[in-house]
Amino acid sequence: MRKVLAISLSALVFLSACSSDAGNDNNGPLSSVKIERGEEGTAPTIGFDKPLTADEPELERINDGDGEEVAEGQTASIRLAAVDPEKGDTLQETYTAEQGEDLVVDETLKQGNEQMYSALLGAPVGSDFAFFVPANEEAGTTGQFIVFTVTDVRDVPTRAWGSDVAPVEGSPSVTLDDDGKPTITVPKTDAPTELVVQDLKKGDGKVVEADDSVTVQYEGVKWSDGSTFDSSWSRGTPASFGLDQVIPAWTDGLAGKTVGSQVLIVAPPATAYGTTDGHELQNETLVFVVDILDAK
Repeated sequence: MRKVLAISLSALVFLSACSSDAGNDNNGPLSSVKIERGEEGTAPTIGFDKPLTADEPELERINDGDGEEVAEGQTASIRLAAVDPEKGDTLQETYTAEQGEDLVVDETLKQGNEQMYSALLGAPVGSDFAFFVPANEEAGTTGQFIVFTVTDVRDVPTRAWGSDVAPVEGSPSVTLDDDGKPTITVPKTDAPTELVVQDLKKGDGKVVEADDSVTVQYEGVKWSDGSTFDSSWSRGTPASFGLDQVIPAWTDGLAGKTVGSQVLIVAPPATAYGTTDGHELQNETLVFVVDILDAK
């Protein structure tokens, strides 16, 4: 039985990281792909010369859309179909589902898969793409073929927009610059021994699930001396990652919160890097201010 990846463009993108010069060849393996879309909310008709094979990941824009072009930092909404590259059967699709998938076209995507970043940047809404990833013996997967369409594009906020929540006495204090960048002042008291999670702003967006991927701005300081050890604000761009890829304090602290919220997290070592021998933050209690900008 074929082992097919979960129908997630994000998962396939980062499993198939490659340089921008791979694929995009009008005479290459995807040159025979035809995508014909019918009415909105219906899956497209997909045709190609079978079997579809390639030695490297291949990505082609098959049809040009006529909508707004995707710009740096925006979120592209995607509908897709996973297709059997040998027989041409549609295995799964999200064109008829209640919702599709989002990809943030930012530095994180560029570093993870420059080919996908380059393909989406400047693509008009309505464009159709074909994406083939060859078999991976180590992962136990056969060739993966996905057809996808950019159905919408929107700006990603750069800061939390929720309603202010009164601070809790004794907690680290937070002040915001004009652009939203937080400054965290740690009280001169003993660090808490249990995880602390407090809303600083309450957003009106979707509830974050423990297995979601989130896009956030964050500032992190040490309780011991108040020094900053990590900051998306300093890098100049929000960060995107799965909540199953971060320290427990983040997974537990952000799950159940709403998009648009700003959250204060105080993470004792046991909820951060306490079990990571030799880590420079192994014995540190960490303080984060996290702006939740998106979740999917």
